[in-house]
Amino acid sequence: MNKKIALIMIAAVAVLLPAVAVADVMVSGQIALESFHHHNAFRFQPGPNYQAANSTNSIGWISSTDGTMGTIDLEGSYYVQTEMINVIDLNFALSNPAAPATFMGLYLNISSSDFPSGTIMAISTSQISFNILESTAVTHYTAGNSPISVNAASPSTVVAVDLSENPHLLITGFVPTQTLYISFVLPPGMYAGDSAMLTGQFVALA
Repeated sequence: MNKKIALIMIAAVAVLLPAVAVADVMVSGQIALESFHHHNAFRFQPGPNYQAANSTNSIGWISSTDGTMGTIDLEGSYYVQTEMINVIDLNFALSNPAAPATFMGLYLNISSSDFPSGTIMAISTSQISFNILESTAVTHYTAGNSPISVNAASPSTVVAVDLSENPHLLITGFVPTQTLYISFVLPPGMYAGDSAMLTGQFVALA
């Protein structure tokens, strides 16, 4: 497998009070996490269908040393479209859910993508079927536009984006221990050396 999405996470918690801004970030190699005296606000890990997809050599997960982040290795096929549902979990893990906040959001940004057009990533608030994945329209992104909105408060939210467009997303409405599910559609072909960077920033405003 040689098509990779590097999950380089910036899990920074920003708390804004009058004339005060706090954002502690610790950068280490390819993985960027918030300072260790804070909690990990979110993490990625293999999802419920990961093992089935992994057994076909369509996806691999290389965990970081602390298990919270890592690298996704995706591999398409020359002649068929590859679809994988609910293969990666995005878990929220807020250490102080009772803390007051006027806004909480997770920004997910794709950059440096050289994936072919039609390489789709879908984020959903519930586990989805192949029919739902196939029938969900892609929300296209143009550089400079506002982030694509993902409403995690609705149990039926499914948002699909084309990774070749370097989309930016903003997830809101989540609860402290919620899990979102990530699925993929890979167009026919082999993608030796293709990759993209996925960075994330958690923001809470008081």
